[in-house]
Amino acid sequence: MSRWVSLIVIAALVSPWLRSVLPVAAVSPFVALVSAVAARSVGIITLIGLPMLILAVLVPRVFCRFVCPVGFLQEMAARLRLPGRARWRSWPRVGRWFLWLTIGGALAGYPLFVWLDPLALFTGFFSAFRLPTTIATIGAGALLPLAMLLDVLFPGAWCKRMCPLGALQEALAIAKQSLANRTRATDESLFSCPHSPVIPTSSPFALARRPLIASLVGGAGALLARHTAAKPPPLRPPGSLPEDQFTGVCIRCSGCIRVCPSRILKPDLGQHGLAGLLAPVADFDTAYCKEDCNACGQVCPSGAIQRLSLAEKKRSIMGIAKVELSRCWLAEGRDCTACIRSCPYEALSVSSDGFDSHPALDASKCIGCGACEAACPARPERAIRVFSNNLTG
Repeated sequence: MSRWVSLIVIAALVSPWLRSVLPVAAVSPFVALVSAVAARSVGIITLIGLPMLILAVLVPRVFCRFVCPVGFLQEMAARLRLPGRARWRSWPRVGRWFLWLTIGGALAGYPLFVWLDPLALFTGFFSAFRLPTTIATIGAGALLPLAMLLDVLFPGAWCKRMCPLGALQEALAIAKQSLANRTRATDESLFSCPHSPVIPTSSPFALARRPLIASLVGGAGALLARHTAAKPPPLRPPGSLPEDQFTGVCIRCSGCIRVCPSRILKPDLGQHGLAGLLAPVADFDTAYCKEDCNACGQVCPSGAIQRLSLAEKKRSIMGIAKVELSRCWLAEGRDCTACIRSCPYEALSVSSDGFDSHPALDASKCIGCGACEAACPARPERAIRVFSNNLTG
């Protein structure tokens, strides 16, 4: 019953019709842990996932057993297959490698596989329904059905062998059991013969060797990925982390895209480099980032977009507008002040020498909201465009 309730509640919160601003994926201890490590901070996102992380220590696989909607759906999908030998039992535990590669990457500021979290897959699937159908939205929405198809063909393979969140809970259970065994062995040694020391069943080095190797590889991969950050960087939502961190911390859940009332946020199709694939980018073709909206930061489950108040959001600089006078109607002598009239921050004004006029920008007032670019009537290229100032950290 608890799993049905969990499925219904989470599905309602991430549905494209409700537009909830709750960071649903932050409930995942995997997202909370690696995001906090990558961002070097413990904020509200970490605190949301902390209770589940503590429960995972106390109760083995508590998230899988009582909360995870993906695991529940896969169990139902697995029933479509006739019972038989589980051929995946000989598969390597890839999920453990995903886990330690991601933790190692998080230590370097770029958690490589955080987007494989089951709640990220679940949120991305539902968010795809609110977006225009593109290759990117199909790709983002297909990850959950592919995981379910895997369980139809190989029941239990995803949860038992591939899920990094399941591997995290497994690692916590093993660590807890190992600590309990060592404590028990130490207590027993107090009453044993001093010439017969207690020998642990497995050395600490043997237990930590593979995670250490995977973490080092993940850290090296993260450093390499950070060097592939797009230059110049694309426009990201207001309050985004520096570009070389943002593309790693973002879990591609499309939550920010789903809740944006202006629909200016769209998934990156790779035009800004492979590192930013499916991460949100801002497009001011038809609308702009409204000054009375901060929904994207409120719904972000990983901290890739900071939770800004409306006052903070109005001071958060997304980019800077630049005017190309060779395409500007006003500079050509035509009657146009569209960009000036549309700017909600009064960063644009008319500059005139008595003969010629053109838009003048006060850079100290411009936050790059895109209102001027959306209003500009010049075609095929706008005379005023916003360029990102989201530099690397």
